[in-house]
Amino acid sequence: MGVITNISVQQKHKDRVNLYIDNEFYMGVSVELVYKFALKKGMEVDNAFIDEIVAENEKSEALSKAIAYTTKNLKTEKQVKTYLFGKEYQPRTVFYVIDKLKEYKLIDDEVYSKRYLELNSGKQGERMSRYKLKAKGIKEEDINAACDQVDVDFIESAKNVAEKHLKNKPLTKENLSKTYRYLLGKGFSYEQVNSVMENFKVED
Repeated sequence: MGVITNISVQQKHKDRVNLYIDNEFYMGVSVELVYKFALKKGMEVDNAFIDEIVAENEKSEALSKAIAYTTKNLKTEKQVKTYLFGKEYQPRTVFYVIDKLKEYKLIDDEVYSKRYLELNSGKQGERMSRYKLKAKGIKEEDINAACDQVDVDFIESAKNVAEKHLKNKPLTKENLSKTYRYLLGKGFSYEQVNSVMENFKVED
């Protein structure tokens, strides 16, 4: 059992206060939690109550950091988890924040996949995009849903990539073979690559 002996607003962060228990600084908490738990000078608090405040304070702090992290640019669920665990937050806090971010539409792996496919369709095939999205921790179902929504002509994309790769190069058998392998390496399907390469003939 302890007694709250002082609650003072922080100088640099007016939305946070310093909490003192038995005349010793205990921790900084958000003003929101002061009202939520009706904290005031002279209030007696036990360990269970303090633990509850600590847990809620961690959630509030982690959510604030995660919102700032995700609003800079779109992030995957895995990226946010890695970021929060890197800050040494408890698993219960991390999963609480993830649920909140989903609720606020700040993370959505299906939307992330759709934007990724749209941005990269001009330089790589669907197969590579799928591989890279999986590496980012995105579930197969979200990738499939995104692929169904994106209207991309991968044959046209493969053609553009091939033209860039062959720019200023003679159309020799060797160069065409290299381009063929290059397109496959970029994640285009055999069918797409074969269709594109029919447009290029070995020069006499």
